[in-house]
Amino acid sequence: MATFAARYFYDWGSGRCLWSSNERTRDAFDYAIDHHALGLPADVVLELDRLEAWRNSALNWESPVEPGPWRETECREFNEAAAMAFACLRESLGPDWDLVDSCDPLHEDPDLDRYLVDPSSFRR
Repeated sequence: MATFAARYFYDWGSGRCLWSSNERTRDAFDYAIDHHALGLPADVVLELDRLEAWRNSALNWESPVEPGPWRETECREFNEAAAMAFACLRESLGPDWDLVDSCDPLHEDPDLDRYLVDPSSFRR
């Protein structure tokens, strides 16, 4: 039985991708877990940091309800990289951790560019 339990997902601007999902884990690491403090291999830490920064670039920070700069291709690339990082993270943490991949895949409307050219006359 695993000692610690956490969910894996990125939260805008938090700098975190691991979130405690039981009391024992919260007591040991707080709710938002600092992956830098887990003794992970340096390449795993660097990849998690890179993914956090990359995901934050998907949001239109000046107006979050407006479309961001990403298109579906970049969403797919990010989703694949996040899934690969989860697999590496799970392997690196080992059997003492019960990890759940709670990343909601990012998607963008494939018609976004057509819409942005002329929103008032856009039709699907």
